[in-house]
Amino acid sequence: MIERVSRRFLDYLRLELAKLGIDDISPSQVMVLMTIGQGEIAVRDLLDRGHYGGSNASYNLKQLVENGYLDRGASPRDRRQARISLSLKGQMLCERLRLLDEASQFGQRLESNRETDLNTTHETLRQLEQWWNDALRYGGVLLASCMSYSFIAQDLVNSLL
Repeated sequence: MIERVSRRFLDYLRLELAKLGIDDISPSQVMVLMTIGQGEIAVRDLLDRGHYGGSNASYNLKQLVENGYLDRGASPRDRRQARISLSLKGQMLCERLRLLDEASQFGQRLESNRETDLNTTHETLRQLEQWWNDALRYGGVLLASCMSYSFIAQDLVNSLL
């Protein structure tokens, strides 16, 4: 379900880019720009924050720099570490997309019960992500994690007790 929603969102971004007449950037690359946001970030931190794959991320970053959406430079502290930031062109695109989003039905104020549902869904997905991160970081599913996230798989928790 999450993958399908993600694909629909990328399709939505593709449509919005076409409306703007922009054809030199993909929806996935737009997501990279949005992940970077304002300021400067190390490439390594971008990979961690955005969950991008190695060669795919390298290709996307190269394309974004070549098409003028990103500025890339070396860290003043460690010249081997690449740092990236949005160029003026990248900042303008992100702002145009934010304005389009705010004008859409999803950017406008939602009914309070719908907003509550979306907040609950967001929190549940955040907890699920944390559960999997803990499982990966600590070498498996810990009983303590299962107890904390028992809303996900109550039967699993009971079988471990």
